[in-house]
Formats: sequence, C-alpha cells, structure tokens
Amino acid sequence: MIRINLLSAARKQTKSSSGPSTGSPTAWFIGYAVAAGVLGVALLFVYMSYTSERDAQIAQNQQLETEIVAVERQSANLDQVQAQLEQSRALETVVNDLQRARFGPTRVMMELARILSASGGPTIDPRRLEEIQRANPLAGYNAGWDHHRLWLTSFQEEARHVQIHGAGRTNEDVAEFLRRLTLSDLFAQVTLTKTEAAEDEATHLDVINFELAATVNY
Repeated sequence: MIRINLLSAARKQTKSSSGPSTGSPTAWFIGYAVAAGVLGVALLFVYMSYTSERDAQIAQNQQLETEIVAVERQSANLDQVQAQLEQSRALETVVNDLQRARFGPTRVMMELARILSASGGPTIDPRRLEEIQRANPLAGYNAGWDHHRLWLTSFQEEARHVQIHGAGRTNEDVAEFLRRLTLSDLFAQVTLTKTEAAEDEATHLDVINFELAATVNY
C-alpha cells in the first residue's frame, strides 16, 4: 500500500497563502531612527539660522546704542557751546550799545551841521536817492539852498527821540530842512508838529518858527 505525505505540502501551501512578510522590528527601528535624524538635522539648521539672525540683531542694537550715546554726548557739548555763543553775542550787543551811546550823539550833531552847511546835504546812498527821485522828483533836496535862511534854537534827545525847535525865513525854507532830515540815514519818522509866523526879535524880520519830532538811528 502506497502512502503519500501531504502534511509537508499543506504547510507549504499555508505559508504561501499567508502573504508577504511585513519585515522584522529591526528594520522598522532603523527607519524611524533615520527619519528622526533627518528631522533633527533640519531643526538644528533652522535653530542655527534663527540664532545667527538674533546675534546679528543684538550686534546691531549694541551699535545703535553706542551711536546714541555718542550723539547725546555731542548734544551736551553743543548745548554748552551754544550757551557760550549766546553769552558772547549778548556781550557784543552790550558793547555795541555802549559804543553807539558814546559816539551816536556826536554823529547826529555832525549830520545836522552837514545838512545846514554850504553845499551840504543829508547822508544817503546815492543809488537810494536816485530811486526816490525817480519815483517822486519832488522828494529830493535842493543842493543850492542857502542854509543861512534857517537856524535851530534848541535840540533835545531822550531815548533816541528828538525834539527840534528853530526858525526859517519862509515855509519853503522849513520844508527844505524837513526834506533833508527825512532823506538822512540818521533820522527817521520826521514829523513837523508846529509852524507859526513870527517876527525875529534881533533882526525884526518875518520868520516861521517851527517844531518837529524825529527818531535818530545810531
């Protein structure tokens, strides 16, 4: 009687029908380790990148703080220099005021003498005088005026405001003196405040007494 062993064939059939092998645990561990290593390297690269940017920003902030301190020091020195400059300017102003107060009245007296002298006239820039005469031909002064036709009887100054009293032979003589004062660089705001016909006590001639106000520039 012939016997056939089917057990071995059945086992082979069962092993064959169970499907492919899913692999050993060691293979899965190696795969997870590789993935974790790649992820770690990526995270390390990102961390190093942010760290580098942070260090650069910190260095920039420190540089800015250094520049701010330097500017603040310069500003402090600038304030000190500015204060010294203002003090120097104030001192210069005081000195100039004293000089003008000392020599100013002398200049005014010399200007009046020039106005009331032969072939004299007011102190004025010729170009400015030309412009004034171009705009108004009657605004100039008469260079041939006889200065003996007008004289001053009093001159008072207080805080650069002056009061002048005098007499002229005619109203035209008074007007000529008024024009000369108005054109002068040393006088401003010249205003005729009073005129009065009278007789000169010494010569018994008819004259025009006048009063005028002005300010002086010196």
